[in-house]
Amino acid sequence: QPPPATMTESALVQATAGAGGAVFASLVLQPLEVVKTRLQVERLRRLSPWQATKEILEADGPLGLFRGLWTKGVDTGSRYFLYFFAYDAIMQAAKRRGEITTGLNLILGYLAGTVAVTGTMPFDVAGTRQQAGLMSGGLLPVLAAIYRKEGLPGLYAGYSYNLALCTNPAISNTLFDRLRSSILRWREEAGGVALCRPSLSSFEAFLLGAATKAVAVLLTYPLSRLKIILQAKGSEAAPSPEAKSKSLQEFIRITYTGLGSQLLKAVLQAALLYMAKERIEGAVARTLSIVARLLRVRAQPGKLLTAN
Repeated sequence: QPPPATMTESALVQATAGAGGAVFASLVLQPLEVVKTRLQVERLRRLSPWQATKEILEADGPLGLFRGLWTKGVDTGSRYFLYFFAYDAIMQAAKRRGEITTGLNLILGYLAGTVAVTGTMPFDVAGTRQQAGLMSGGLLPVLAAIYRKEGLPGLYAGYSYNLALCTNPAISNTLFDRLRSSILRWREEAGGVALCRPSLSSFEAFLLGAATKAVAVLLTYPLSRLKIILQAKGSEAAPSPEAKSKSLQEFIRITYTGLGSQLLKAVLQAALLYMAKERIEGAVARTLSIVARLLRVRAQPGKLLTAN
């Protein structure tokens, strides 16, 4: 299978495969996402994941666990499409100028993340409010309602936190690449194993990806929780005087509420996303290659007649 002929085609393959994998993971993990959002927006009560799930089922039935499914699907698909398209295009352009260092890779990944966040932030806000049970209806009516009440700032509630959270995939990807290189180098030094196995097995990559994603989540979770609160409750999310006076221990407990659900969801989502992406990528590349050949033949009919 030849690689895509142009930088645009390569970026389009990566973007389509990434979006497809992300939507697949989002559909599978939607109930966990709904429960996680409920836990994150809850500031007065201590709820366990089971208690939150039970409340959702009692109030809305099984379909309550899939609240905001369409909105989150649009948000996730469009965000990862933009991310992988921007990341692949930026990386290819940078490679033409020289070697990509670890630090530069981190920066380029962050830039791709800011492009994706800026383009899809309103979908994220709408989906969060639907999942928290604060708004209902279709995507467009929810977006319109937020805009009428709060204007453009409402559609970009928590934007600064989202920009900071672009460090999450950058951190996990950088850690993965460094640890992978160290493992392969250790194998080569230990007995030339890396010569026979120049890459990690699927199981090793899964474990390493899960571990590095967990580190990234632990480092950025407070920002993630604050972003969810801002998106769900807008101006009502300002901390009260009572909250400001709480002890450091209590502040940490509140800040990390829902961490377990987020860790589980993030690790599973990363695994499902890349598993699906690997399968979709080859199919998309072959499809684009066939379409490109057909378009070239259609644009140059003389060649087809000559060949016949």
